[in-house]
Amino acid sequence: MSHRRHQRASWLDNDLRTRRAELLRNRWKDLALVLMALVVSAAGMSLAVRHSPLLTGVVIGVYVGATAVATIVLLSVVDGTFHPRLGRLVERSVGTDLRRVPGIHGVVSDVSFEHGNVDHVVLTSRGCLAVEVKSSFSRRRDLAKVADLAGKVTQTQYGAQRVQLLLHSRGVDVPVRPVLLFTGPGAPFMPPVVHYDDVTITCSTDPTTWLESAIHAGDQLDLDTARRAADELLAYREQRTDYEQARTQLRAEKPH
Repeated sequence: MSHRRHQRASWLDNDLRTRRAELLRNRWKDLALVLMALVVSAAGMSLAVRHSPLLTGVVIGVYVGATAVATIVLLSVVDGTFHPRLGRLVERSVGTDLRRVPGIHGVVSDVSFEHGNVDHVVLTSRGCLAVEVKSSFSRRRDLAKVADLAGKVTQTQYGAQRVQLLLHSRGVDVPVRPVLLFTGPGAPFMPPVVHYDDVTITCSTDPTTWLESAIHAGDQLDLDTARRAADELLAYREQRTDYEQARTQLRAEKPH
């Protein structure tokens, strides 16, 4: 299981590196101009403090460090890798927290479909949950003012429906309840748990505060069924990963 997660992460990293290489090929002149401007600026500052070798060294060191950091961040933001990488780190942290909760039968992360993915499928003794994680690093606001809240709720519902249909197609009939989890410094101001249609919305980093609220009365999931569900989800995820890798390879080999 850990090998497959590592394989999928490697595929994502390769895809991001490909996009960065393409960006460098297409925008190298612009990046060279920015670098030249920084070099000229550093040279000017060095001349201004040329009578002090210590200050000259400090200025050059600061500019070299700032240039390296700025280049990495600029490339990551421009080629679209910064937010995906940051989002993956947050999603991984949420998955780790979920796996530590007592009474959890299992957590299957990153179950992808044709038009999206489910961050975490949580299998508990009380039922099955599909958790969509939304990280926000912007200014905090009330839940009602969150950008495209209805769209995020719809995405969460869609993910839960796809997981439930997938399990049904593989002989595991279990209701899957949708959970929308906001996290990060920009998570909205809201009570610990809010119900929006059939979606449980929370911004609590402590899963024990919302797990029970997300389960419907009468939902039950025995250990044997949870194991079957986890096995089917893992098998599907492996198949999906192989499919996505093959599709990416075909695109890379296609003549431009």
